[in-house]
Amino acid sequence: MADLDYLPEHLTALLAHVSEQERNKLALQIARKIRACQRSRITRQQNPDGSSYIPRKNLRGRKGKIRQRMFNRIKNAQFLRTEKIPHGVAIGFSERISRIANVHQFGLIDRVEHNSHSPRVKYAKRELLGFSEHEITLIEHSLVEHFGSI
Repeated sequence: MADLDYLPEHLTALLAHVSEQERNKLALQIARKIRACQRSRITRQQNPDGSSYIPRKNLRGRKGKIRQRMFNRIKNAQFLRTEKIPHGVAIGFSERISRIANVHQFGLIDRVEHNSHSPRVKYAKRELLGFSEHEITLIEHSLVEHFGSI
């Protein structure tokens, strides 16, 4: 995920004067909002830049068409997690799902099934996590709103 070094300098200076406990609370609130945005973007099948995901190939022909949307379960709170790290909050995938998400995030080569006999396929790049312009403004507005209420 992208680094937030581009936050305006005045917001960074304001954060330096807030207690660590309050900063952690604010970070978790913002992380929840960002996770909700990520979930809705994955549901819409869009990359952070607004472009649509490359659709998966229909390998079954017309009759056995795959109708389920991609990443239906991966966006649930069970797998898409927020966690506190020493200098902030991280949003990412857990367990086996993180391997699947990495393959799609970076367009890597992986096996179709988890056994050793399945074919290896190069998956299209579909960015599951990343900051869109909307999420950056959401972070800035959340910080301004928080400091406006103090």
